[in-house]
This record gives sequence, structure tokens and C-alpha cells, in this order.
Amino acid sequence: MNRKTFLKTLAFAAATTASGGAVPAFRARRAATEYIGELSAPPEAVFPLLCPVREYEWLDGWTGEMVYSESGVAEENCIFRTPLGPSTWNVDRYEPPKRTAFTVVAPEQVCRLTITLEPTAAGGTRVTWKRIFTGLNEAGNAKVNSWSVDIDRALMSKIDYFLKTGKMAREG
Repeated sequence: MNRKTFLKTLAFAAATTASGGAVPAFRARRAATEYIGELSAPPEAVFPLLCPVREYEWLDGWTGEMVYSESGVAEENCIFRTPLGPSTWNVDRYEPPKRTAFTVVAPEQVCRLTITLEPTAAGGTRVTWKRIFTGLNEAGNAKVNSWSVDIDRALMSKIDYFLKTGKMAREG
């Protein structure tokens, strides 16, 4: 039995036992997105900006509350909150300047976000944004397919503007 089958079987057994033998009515839905783009600066300049504290420098309208960080900025196991959702973010992976990953828990869904940075031959960065959304209830299921990679594209544009100018791209 492979790991995926084993985990499904284990989850079904736990749900069946907890519900007194009845199969639970809710079944989570999942959707994934991927966006790949390029930035003009190297990964060493991009990576530090993927931080809830540093986002105030380049992302207009950003608000976040640091819950836990030994260094005061993003690091592995750092936890912060945002009002969107509202949601709580955990930094699961922190591998400067190559990769960072977050688990984002909101009342209706969980999102796993992995951002990978690779240097380009031209001295820039190829950035891959992968998101996996899982509904936690019916409302969350209704939203799992609502994320648009246009949002990731816009984020890339804002980061690139900041990297080129040192200034925040202002909304409207």
C-alpha cells in the first residue's frame, strides 16, 4: 500500500470511528495553481522581500501581524496573521535564496504556498508560485477554484518595480 492510499484509509477509519460508523457528509475539495515569471534581480535580492515585515516596503495595502519570530523577520517556523480571511501563516520552509513555503490557515480553507527562485542566465530570477487550496467546509470548497494566477502575476510586477526603482508601486 502506498503512502497516499494509506493516509486516505487512515483518515476514513478515523472519521468513521469518530462519527459512530456513519460516513461524514463533508468531503473537502482541492485545487492547485502554478505561475512562473521572471524578475530582473538575482534571487539574493528577491528572497528577503518574501517576508511579512519586508512586504510593507513593496506591497501597497499590505497588513500583517507578526505572531512569532526569533529574528523579527521571516524564518522557518515564523508565524504571522493577515486580515484577509482572516488567516494565520506558518513558514514551513525557509531556504535562502532558493525556496520558501507557507501553510495558510483561514476559517474556510487551507492553502499551501511554495515559492521557488532560480537564477537566470541574464542575472535575474525565475520565480515559481505553487498554491494548493483545500476546503475546510462547504464555503471553502466553493472558493478552492477562485484563485487567479493573475494575482501572482501582479505580485511579481510589484516586486519587480520595487527591485528596479526602490519604490512601492502604488494602487490606483
